[in-house]
Amino acid sequence: MDPTPDFYEKHWTWLVRACQQLTGERQAAEDIAQETFLRAMTGWHILAPLDDRGRRAWLRRTARNIFIDQRRRDRRADAGVPEEPFLEDFTRPEVWAAVGDLPREERDIFALRYFAGYDSTEIGKMFGLPASTVRSRLRKARETLKKSYFKE
Repeated sequence: MDPTPDFYEKHWTWLVRACQQLTGERQAAEDIAQETFLRAMTGWHILAPLDDRGRRAWLRRTARNIFIDQRRRDRRADAGVPEEPFLEDFTRPEVWAAVGDLPREERDIFALRYFAGYDSTEIGKMFGLPASTVRSRLRKARETLKKSYFKE
């Protein structure tokens, strides 16, 4: 199932305004909003079961993450540190494929954190785990994904 055209029409203006509050620039805000919608398109299976409020939360969280990732890359570039995009953005489509190789519970926790935007406390409540255990499993999942990604 793909997103409907009204999904974009319904959320575009709102998302650009939200992004403009982050960036302070209209063009940068539109760029982030566009990237956010591209990720929504490729990750529609995550958004499809959500209601409007959940979708807005996902859009807001994803846009914020894109903004933060861009700022990190800019700071690293200014410091002369080489860019490793996989390490900075776990919502990228090429990462999604690797996530399927994780053990089921790690995969579910990872998806809830990085794709749906839940924090470790919320995920812990869903799984009946302490937040520290969720963070530990997320760290393990990230390490597994990095090893898998850089092995190729």
